Amino acid sequence: MRRRASTYAATPAKRQEILDAALACFTEHGIEATTIGQIRAVAGCSIGSLYHHFKSKEGLWRALFIEGISALNADLLGQLETCRTAEEGVRTVVNQYCEWVSARPDLARFLVHSRDIIVSPEAKQELRRIHREHLRQVFVWFVPYVQSGDMKQLPADTYVPIISGPIQDYAGQWLSGQLTTPPSDVKDIFADAAWNGVQGVEERHDDDRNRRAS
Repeated sequence: MRRRASTYAATPAKRQEILDAALACFTEHGIEATTIGQIRAVAGCSIGSLYHHFKSKEGLWRALFIEGISALNADLLGQLETCRTAEEGVRTVVNQYCEWVSARPDLARFLVHSRDIIVSPEAKQELRRIHREHLRQVFVWFVPYVQSGDMKQLPADTYVPIISGPIQDYAGQWLSGQLTTPPSDVKDIFADAAWNGVQGVEERHDDDRNRRAS
């Protein structure tokens, strides 16, 4: 019984080692070109252990993608909980994405560039569910500020493209090597643009008056 407990205790660590190995192989060889044998060699595990945890290469892709997206989403929601104004929240959405992508370029590149890979209908459905739930939670946080006039009243589906779209596009270009300046170095520029895009009319007038007074 002691031996079984030890094996189970090591399972989460081994699972993470396999995920880390998969990310390293996907980064070096490309997702489609990577083989199970390459992942097994980097992870230092048996084929049996790999299949026990993930069943297939698609299972590995699915776990790495879903856990990566979930970590990104959870980090943003955790930071939003500390914000006390609409502006702080909008800037946090931009800044958190910039910092997260810049600190984890390999994982971020995997998340950005593997969206179009054909996966099972079940995996696609799960990803859609995660995406919808995340958007719902973020929107719920912003609703009081829209109702109070701190933010513009816009069609609900336009807030995310306005706030996150430009920085996600920039980050995608940086991750693909088209740009050299990391997102974390330009986050204030995109945060300013995001806030200007959704800032309420009264808030903007107050800012203008404060600038003239100073």
